[in-house]
Amino acid sequence: MVEILDSTLREGEQTPNVTLTINEKIEIANLLDDFGVDIIEAGHPSVSKDIYKSVKTIANQNYNAEILAHCRSMTEDIDVALSCDVDWVGIFFCVSNERIEQQFRKSIDKIINQIAGTIQYAKDHGLKVRYTPEDTVRTEYDTLNRVIKAAIESEVDRISIADTVGAMTPIKMYNFIKKIKNDFDVKLNVHCHNDLGMATANAIAAYEAGVDLIDVTVNGLGERAGITPLSELCSTLHTLYNERNKWNFELLPKITQIVSKFSGLEVAKNTPIVGENVFTHNAGLHVAAVLCKPEFYEIFPAELIGKKRNFILDKMASSKTVKQKLEDIGVDSTDENINKILNQVKSLEKGSISDEELNQIFNGSRYEKNMFQ
Repeated sequence: MVEILDSTLREGEQTPNVTLTINEKIEIANLLDDFGVDIIEAGHPSVSKDIYKSVKTIANQNYNAEILAHCRSMTEDIDVALSCDVDWVGIFFCVSNERIEQQFRKSIDKIINQIAGTIQYAKDHGLKVRYTPEDTVRTEYDTLNRVIKAAIESEVDRISIADTVGAMTPIKMYNFIKKIKNDFDVKLNVHCHNDLGMATANAIAAYEAGVDLIDVTVNGLGERAGITPLSELCSTLHTLYNERNKWNFELLPKITQIVSKFSGLEVAKNTPIVGENVFTHNAGLHVAAVLCKPEFYEIFPAELIGKKRNFILDKMASSKTVKQKLEDIGVDSTDENINKILNQVKSLEKGSISDEELNQIFNGSRYEKNMFQ
């Protein structure tokens, strides 16, 4: 059964112009724990006093989820994480040849020794450790092979495969994970960025190849275009792969709304899973089919995430749409009433009739007399 790590509090706060207060982070963490994620990445406590305080506070909430702190490959970062009482540290260090030559200016041997030493230090102090070779999928495989071996020898618990710039395609990701699993006996995580819009697809490919844990954020927040969204990944695993984890899907709309509010980033109406339009049906033929059996045009039931389906009354509507809308607002769905509304909506060049407007029409208000002139 695959595990989920939510990084909204760390990767999510790296979204351009997004900052979260300690109280906001605690509210998000509460919801994530109630939803049922396995690990909450609470932040990088060495970055600021504010982040340190939030990581330490979250680590002491007695959640079911374990808490992970983000750390550079430095014992100083591990010491700070230890003082936060976290369960895990996520150590990161890129080992691609270009980064080593142009940025770090150290030999690969020194870098590997540094990574291995930091992992061993964290393990000696009772922490669980995952190591991420940043930009894993574009790192030269011989170098990657060496650093993963060294990490395993230092008793690392997980290796995280990072598609740092969203460069992978699903088939490449599948083959890459399969190769790593074939070459190493270690649990694998995956962290997929969405720069080309393939984060969820690549995460699913990694799942099919056998990864043990997948990183997500609420609403897909993160650096640049973000990473795999929590709602997309879990809903796909539940619907298409019959994953029956402890996830409380009815919380998804609330988590989405809270994070949207705190981040200041609105969720588009056509966002998969949690967007307003997902269970809203328009064309008359679609509505007729959904009224017969929702599965004809819904990949999973609206009730799974605590939503209700809705129908739009505009020029695309059919008599069945009108009949259902009238019944929804408690108006007799006589042929006369249906034809009255159907004729009006068919005459609309733009826009639709809301439930409120329907009520006004059948309450005999003056709105009825003027709205279609």
